[in-house]
Amino acid sequence: MKLLKSCLSLSICLLFLTGCWDQNELDELSIVMGIGINIDKKGDLIVTYQVVNPTEVAPGITGAGGGKQPVFTVYETTGRNLMEATRKASKQTSRRLFFAHARMLVFSEKIAKDSIYQAVDMISRDPEVRSTIQVVVARDTTPSKLLRTFTAIDKVTSDEVATILKISEKNWGENMQQDINEVLQSIIDEGGEPIINGIKITGDKKLAVTAQNYEVGDPARVQLSGMGVFRDGKLQGWLDGPEARGVLWIKGKLVSSAITVPCMGNDNGYSIEIVRSNTELSADTKKIIPSLTIDVFPEANIAEANCAVNLEQPSEIFKIEKKLNGVIEKEIENTIKAAQNFNSDVLGFGELLYRENPKKWRNEYKKNYKEIFTQLKVEVHVDSRIRRSGIRTSPFLFEEKKKKEAP
Repeated sequence: MKLLKSCLSLSICLLFLTGCWDQNELDELSIVMGIGINIDKKGDLIVTYQVVNPTEVAPGITGAGGGKQPVFTVYETTGRNLMEATRKASKQTSRRLFFAHARMLVFSEKIAKDSIYQAVDMISRDPEVRSTIQVVVARDTTPSKLLRTFTAIDKVTSDEVATILKISEKNWGENMQQDINEVLQSIIDEGGEPIINGIKITGDKKLAVTAQNYEVGDPARVQLSGMGVFRDGKLQGWLDGPEARGVLWIKGKLVSSAITVPCMGNDNGYSIEIVRSNTELSADTKKIIPSLTIDVFPEANIAEANCAVNLEQPSEIFKIEKKLNGVIEKEIENTIKAAQNFNSDVLGFGELLYRENPKKWRNEYKKNYKEIFTQLKVEVHVDSRIRRSGIRTSPFLFEEKKKKEAP
């Protein structure tokens, strides 16, 4: 009995007295913030690592450089696969690469057109890489140049891009955050394909990769640039502007945006602020070629009014809502048409059909879905509601019109 009690006590103690067998000391690690993947002429992978200098990011640390050292440094290796390239980095750095804080994974356009499957598989398997790492494609530049760019606000490029994605999704709606799990899920979904944000460098690209970029008033910048459409893991083309925003309308991810609505021959008539939106999708699988219905319910405010219209009249608000409906419907229809031209279901229609009728999907749709997708008939209905017209109900143009018409 005493032996049993002793063994039990020892077992309980072991739960609270476990050793730090897997501890990581900061001075033994190179903290990777960004990973870039390209491909060379021989077909080998070129892997770029943006490694943060902790003493510059957190200058309170003992031995801080006081701003004399760069905030980050970049290492680059090559290999037949990611594992080989990553292990080769040990030839360049005295510290082990540590990926738990990586915020951005950048593909080159070249490897995106070749295939992203291998890289996505390896990154998603690595237990050290967080599932929240954002995935982007370097557009009209390379991952190496992008990760070497000095940014003025967030000193580390990977932080800057991750923050831009978050802010842009909430305020503009032509891009959405896409982490590695979401990319992987879009590949796994029935009939699905990934859509990945594009990022480019604007301004003086030679200045961008020097510390002088911090010091000029108009520095080179990293900027979101459309969304890349993939098919079978390969980049097919880009959706830009309203076509990219249409993806967020369809997926129900649009949080806020600004849309211009014409009036009385003025293309810049009203600036409408979308404050929230809800999307409902339904499918009819009774016919050989199925059909879909997309219902969108935006709520909006009038931010600017450049028309001589009395906004106190409900009939005028109704007219604006009707025009807004037409603008949004056109955006969504153009997005669907573009996706069908690419023959890439980045919109999730296949998964919708599967959930609506799993048996019919497996027996009839799945085998020929690429052909079916291009022929899908999709009805789009938008029902907007304008909640507010600002603290002024009458535009200045309307007041001027009343003055001129007064006897």
